Amino acid sequence: MWSTMTTLVAHPWAYPAFSVVHLIGLGALFGGLLIFELRTLGLRRELDPSSLARLAIPTALAGFGLCAVSGAAMFAIQPQELWVNPALRIKVALIALAGLNAAWFHCRGGVRAQDRLGRWQCLLSLGIWVAVIICGRWIAFV
Repeated sequence: MWSTMTTLVAHPWAYPAFSVVHLIGLGALFGGLLIFELRTLGLRRELDPSSLARLAIPTALAGFGLCAVSGAAMFAIQPQELWVNPALRIKVALIALAGLNAAWFHCRGGVRAQDRLGRWQCLLSLGIWVAVIICGRWIAFV
């Protein structure tokens, strides 16, 4: 199985294919978070937050899963080149920070925690994920 995986990752189309999967995952991840967090910030108050969360959060998590798998595969293709890239290391640190922020938000009550701190956490989350996207683009240029 490992030799099959090595052959697949070594294919010249592997990196571009994983990159496409990564972008699809990013769209689902950021799109789900954006919708949920904008509602938490007070937009579209007529939408029930719990119902929206049941749609948006699984979508964001599925997108994160696609990004994690495709990102790991792209890293496996060029680990020596990528790990020395400061944009990648910053991106990984930001993703960890985003995960900690999300865990804290949900431990505090998530959708039910419609307080000032929850709104600040949503703003922080959006800012972190925009920075992750920027770092992801910079990987190709740094």
